[in-house]
Amino acid sequence: MQERIAAFGPDAGYQAIGDMKAAGATAALPIAYECLRAFITGATRNPVGLATGAAYAGARPPDAEQLSTAILAGAVAGAASYTSDTLVIPAMDRRARAGNLPRFKAIDPKILVPDPPPVVLEVTAEGKRFARPGENTTHTLAELKTQAYDRRQAIANRQSTLDDKSLDTLLLKPVINAGFNSARRSGSAPGLLTPVGQLGLSALAIGGAGILQKALLETSKAVPRTGQMSVPDLLGGEQRLNLFSLALPDKTRRPAQWSDAVHFPLRYLLESGLEALALAKQGFTSATAVSQTVRDLFARHMLSNVIASFGSLGASRMIVAPLRGGSHIRVAGEPVNSLPVVLQQAVQTLFNDTFWNALKVRNGANTAQATRLDNARAALAAEHQRTIARTLEALAEPIDQAIVALSGPTPAQVRAMEEGTRAAPGPGARGRALRTALETLRTEIGTQSLSIATIDAVRTALRDDWRDTFSAVPRDALTQALDDQLKTLKRALQESEELRRWETGRA
Repeated sequence: MQERIAAFGPDAGYQAIGDMKAAGATAALPIAYECLRAFITGATRNPVGLATGAAYAGARPPDAEQLSTAILAGAVAGAASYTSDTLVIPAMDRRARAGNLPRFKAIDPKILVPDPPPVVLEVTAEGKRFARPGENTTHTLAELKTQAYDRRQAIANRQSTLDDKSLDTLLLKPVINAGFNSARRSGSAPGLLTPVGQLGLSALAIGGAGILQKALLETSKAVPRTGQMSVPDLLGGEQRLNLFSLALPDKTRRPAQWSDAVHFPLRYLLESGLEALALAKQGFTSATAVSQTVRDLFARHMLSNVIASFGSLGASRMIVAPLRGGSHIRVAGEPVNSLPVVLQQAVQTLFNDTFWNALKVRNGANTAQATRLDNARAALAAEHQRTIARTLEALAEPIDQAIVALSGPTPAQVRAMEEGTRAAPGPGARGRALRTALETLRTEIGTQSLSIATIDAVRTALRDDWRDTFSAVPRDALTQALDDQLKTLKRALQESEELRRWETGRA
């Protein structure tokens, strides 16, 4: 039971008895974010390749070979998918995580259907009683284990389907995408086949298909009929529990809400762009990083898209050829929106999406740049802390000496006055202000509650004291070093705080 509470979270409404409430409307923001991701992913791969191919083909004779067009379109689509999958989408996810956006996370099937217990609770007409598995008419332990395994498999299959990792959804997005793109090609306006027309309409069609597919799957996680299943309630009965929880990156902070949308799109887009640039820079920090970047761009994305382009183009032409009397290309006089044209577009889109998805699974994701960025920021944070600690240690003695100098006549000055010699005047109003600021700084250092405002106050008071004709703390190498160390400390504190605020979404 504690595992279930921990998995669902304290605010999810899990109870030992009774059906659980589905996520419902509380999942609206996470669903909207997933749809945005799907639109950007779809609108930045094939549309860019199609527009490039259309521009290249338009500059060549109508009867020119089409091999180079397919290669160029696939390569450019690969560059666009690299930008999207390796830089843009990870940057968006990182800023969403910093903003504490909840996202659906599958519950472990073993938590939903635990291992059979050594003692079974039976509820009969006479009341409740405990029995060991296999006693009387109860199932044996082996039978209970078989039932638990089957139920876990059913849960895992449902979760993988809704996560779009199942064979059941292999053709879901390709079919939707094929329908949207065939509708795009059904028009007869001349501008539809221009590079600008191809780019704009295909981005809307493919991005819209991605939105529809994600909306279907993500919404299914939030409604009772598809997002819940019946499982044991641990008290001998059954209850319906959610298969997914809305997991927070940081459970100690308030989750992102629709009210935060006032910062979108300007702030979020700006932060995502800066994060994408930071990720891109990590691809050139070392020879190994450059090698991985080149391999990722040319092999994982460009080559894979060229293969998908070849496969989808060949398959569509073979399937549509019977409608053209065996011809693999458009016959003379055939309208731009004829049935073979529309069908070929649908088939080509279907196979292109299917091939690309299969190749992505085979090639895996590239997280090296994100890991390098995390490591670089961790090293930078550690360097800031080391600088702060080293500077505080170096400041201890100069602060004490300055406070002593500003605390009234020294023993030497007292002796000089007793001997009748004129001594230097004591600290004036500015000197007393400097001493107060230094004492505050020393107290904050001792309590580890150092503030930048206190450092600024000390530096301002120190400069004011230097302007006095008879300064109690003259400007010498010691006091100049004190000012320089305070400057270093302030810069380290500021940079450390800026990094912390950036990583927690409060920049």
